[in-house]
Amino acid sequence: MHPTPEPPPAASATPPRLTLLDRIEWLGNKLPDPTLIFIILGALCIVASAIGAAAGWSVQPVRPQVVTVEKRDASGSIVLDAAGQPVRKPKKGPDGQPEVALVPSGQPITPRSLLTSEGLYWMLSSMLRNFTSLPALGLIFAAILGIGLAEKFGFFSALMRALAVATPASLLTPVIVLLGANASVASDAGYIILPPLAAALFHAVGRHPVAGLAAAFAGVAGGFGAGFFPTGGDGALTGFAQDAARIIDPAYQVNILHNLYFKMGSAITVMLAGWYVTDRIVEPRLQRLAAREAAGDPEQEKALRDMSLQPREKRALAWAVAAMALVLGAFAYMIYTPGMPLHGVGQPTLADGRVLAALPVQIQPPGPTPAGVPPQMVLARDPLLVTESSGRRALIENPTPRWSQVIVPIIFFAFLVPGLVFGAFAGTLRSQKDLVGGFYAGIQSIVPVLVIAFFMAQFVNYFAYSRLDRLLAYAGGSLLVQIDLPVPFLLVLFVLLVILGDFAIGGMLSKFGVLAPIFIPMFMMVGISPELTTAAYRIGDSVVNIITPLNSYLLIILVVLQKYQKNAGLGSLISLMLPYSLFFGVLWTLFLLGYYWTDLPLGPGSPMHYTPKF
Repeated sequence: MHPTPEPPPAASATPPRLTLLDRIEWLGNKLPDPTLIFIILGALCIVASAIGAAAGWSVQPVRPQVVTVEKRDASGSIVLDAAGQPVRKPKKGPDGQPEVALVPSGQPITPRSLLTSEGLYWMLSSMLRNFTSLPALGLIFAAILGIGLAEKFGFFSALMRALAVATPASLLTPVIVLLGANASVASDAGYIILPPLAAALFHAVGRHPVAGLAAAFAGVAGGFGAGFFPTGGDGALTGFAQDAARIIDPAYQVNILHNLYFKMGSAITVMLAGWYVTDRIVEPRLQRLAAREAAGDPEQEKALRDMSLQPREKRALAWAVAAMALVLGAFAYMIYTPGMPLHGVGQPTLADGRVLAALPVQIQPPGPTPAGVPPQMVLARDPLLVTESSGRRALIENPTPRWSQVIVPIIFFAFLVPGLVFGAFAGTLRSQKDLVGGFYAGIQSIVPVLVIAFFMAQFVNYFAYSRLDRLLAYAGGSLLVQIDLPVPFLLVLFVLLVILGDFAIGGMLSKFGVLAPIFIPMFMMVGISPELTTAAYRIGDSVVNIITPLNSYLLIILVVLQKYQKNAGLGSLISLMLPYSLFFGVLWTLFLLGYYWTDLPLGPGSPMHYTPKF
């Protein structure tokens, strides 16, 4: 009799059920690199342009126009001008803003295929120009030269350590979060220096080090779009916002300080939210270090010594801060003193005195000039006849206050000079090799951005050449006007859309390159300024930086976390930071809505509303 066979062993354990965060992480890891995403988008644009041209897609362009009514005096009589015609004034809506209606403008727009002989010629001949004319390229490059040098020679590290060590224990959390929210001005320094520094400082004063790590990372990544200072990222947003706005208004100008006031208020909002989450939610869940255990702990004493500035660093920092104040004071003198270089309004020019302008042209085979075209409008006769055509002409750079044209040079010198002074006094700048290496350091940090920017530039220009940008903008904008959703509701929906996009495309510049050409023109058609759209974008782009697996710095923070929690994994870090994302997202969006209702400018010369001229 054979023994009864034993049942086969159970198939190990049932696979653990994937949580929502697990699925998000899995999906994020399956997506291509941002560079490949823009290559794919460029290819899709090529195909869509050919399909649209073959299918006969067409959209009637419209332009926003202020609704006007006859002006009446106190007695109710119509006010007449000198010619006896009724004087008209903008009609105000329930919100007190001028009402805007859409009126047809020009001929219907149809797609232009990139898969034609002319389209292929344009793609190949414009490849380099697409990249070199990218608005953000020069802004980022120039700003990062000075910022990168200051970071390389240790100026930012010393400044952060000095502020952190000098902070009273009761204010340690808000100061750490606020430092983090302003750390984006220092490029990668915030991610690399502040979180481990904050963890060591919390450990040294008897608080849980992971709470310090979380507070710093929340400020640096979750508050990335906030801060008291302009950054290289602001330059990138400025360039793309202005290009997108000119789809609707060819003369529209966006300056690099367009969100400065909003960013300042946002930094305070992020600080308060991070303070509450750290002290009331995160740290109570972590194992506290008793004060008696902290006293006399050699590791904690060493941590404090490592953070404390050495006498040479203190002297160098004092001279560097004085140098920064001197540079900013010199620029302020040139801005506010009549007769100085930066006082008043100026027109940017080329070296030969000419100005850059955009004008429509007609390109024809060589031959006689068409009738009615003045000789001065003929730009070339051989080998092709190029003449100016009818259409709107626009300056590439309009006359503006002179100070607004030199924001990037101000940033450059405001960090370059203190960085050099600190390096000279601290001993990190000893030779011309060190000096050149300091310039190289900043540029090396943006090499990935330059690679992404090259392919992004191709996609953005393919989008414009094919006219798909205007087709989508006019169709979407007209739909928004017809459904008449309240502006606050549109802003909240846009923030949520950007948050979802943060799990698909990593990097501020990458997402904005996709969203700006679509949403800025659409929102302008319902009265939302490009500056306000950019402010909403900052929120969505920032609040989930601390939990999205696409943030490459997550691994750096994880290494620091594992120093204090040996078995911590990516899930541990994401679950630690999730409360910050939730609170930042809700409170920062509420701050945006409150700011909107105040109708205050978002920055110097940066309105909340877009009102077309009438």
